[in-house]
Amino acid sequence: MSKMARKQQKNLIQDIAAQRMWRLFELAKREYAEQPDRSERYVQLIRNISMRNRITIPREIKRSICKHCYAFLMPGKNARYRLKEGFIVISCQRCGKEMRYPYKRLK
Repeated sequence: MSKMARKQQKNLIQDIAAQRMWRLFELAKREYAEQPDRSERYVQLIRNISMRNRITIPREIKRSICKHCYAFLMPGKNARYRLKEGFIVISCQRCGKEMRYPYKRLK
């Protein structure tokens, strides 16, 4: 197999992995109301796909997962979102940890 063909195959595998992560994320959002434990399993599968294929989890997905206990965060259900001094502070209700993400304020 030539070097070019190997690179194309790797890109194809990474594209498929990214599509699977987005599909699992949509399923996790939809299933959270009835079966939160199934959403947790989908998050675990997203993390496994990411590690196996050595690709980063997209930002929107990553911010919906607790960095400490890997719970699927649903605003108002098991996560609290607050704006504090240029940061979005997300508090996980399961483990009690806080995650901080910077944002630009409009002046």
